[in-house]
Amino acid sequence: MGFDSSYFTEAERELDAIRMRNRRTGELRIEEIDGKYPDTAALRKELTLTSAKLIALITERPENIRERIAALEKENLSLQRDMRGSLVKHGYPEDYLDPIYNCRICKDTGIVEDRRCSCFMDIVKRKAAEHLNSVTPLKLCGFDEFSLAYYDDTRPTELGPAARKIMAKNLEDCRRYAEEFHLPYKSLLMRGKTGLGKTHLSLSIASEVINKGYSVIYGSAPDLLRRLDKEKFEGGEMLDMLTTADLLILDDLGAEIDNKMYVSLLYTIINSRINSSLPMVINTNLTPAELERKYDERIVSRLLTMDELQFVGSDVRVKKGAEL
Repeated sequence: MGFDSSYFTEAERELDAIRMRNRRTGELRIEEIDGKYPDTAALRKELTLTSAKLIALITERPENIRERIAALEKENLSLQRDMRGSLVKHGYPEDYLDPIYNCRICKDTGIVEDRRCSCFMDIVKRKAAEHLNSVTPLKLCGFDEFSLAYYDDTRPTELGPAARKIMAKNLEDCRRYAEEFHLPYKSLLMRGKTGLGKTHLSLSIASEVINKGYSVIYGSAPDLLRRLDKEKFEGGEMLDMLTTADLLILDDLGAEIDNKMYVSLLYTIINSRINSSLPMVINTNLTPAELERKYDERIVSRLLTMDELQFVGSDVRVKKGAEL
């Protein structure tokens, strides 16, 4: 089973809006050039006439049609060169009056060689991810809301430096991860005790990556795995979404109940994404030893090869509560 047809409908609507917006932008550019530069406007109108001449030739089909079409093509190319040169002379890019497309492959039709273009399927994936995210309890937040003041800067931690120094580096690493996000990209494993900011920083990453136009699915591992099992979606839409979204964020990995089906689903998700070079951000309260006790070696080996950020300090939520 693929994506629900409603996402395809939404994608078609978005493409329609893109085409209308680009068409209007093109019209405004023509109005601008025609109003400012009569020489360029005259060349553009001559180019438009060549299209009418070609249609007339095809309709009338005179005996010397090939020669006349060849002459018309030569005239068209000459006019194109002159118009591009005129645009550059007036300080514009030479392609300023060319048709505007978000996708050069399908020219915003969503179809290439009788198949859905990758740009169209990216919209479908994003729409599906937005729907799934809309029913999760997690809310997006930002890096600027992450306060280092809750982390001690006087005492060394088990990692050596004070908690604030370590968390400042984690904040910078997460900010850079979001700013530089592209596909394919690396995965992150955020590891540390409860209440140290793993969820906040992972959702800050989600917010930035979504703003870049990528599809992001974020949710707690217990919730997503429970829904996969309950709704019997294995091999279906929800599993497709989790394995094909541009970025998957799994929060609270390890908090789910011990269940063979959950482990199987988790392995399928992680392995499929790694094989497709699709990144993940995974948060867990478990140590490497605890991960090894809970999951089989196939899952643990994949988790421990990710770039790891260790979170240290005291429970921030407890400190925030004490301030109220």
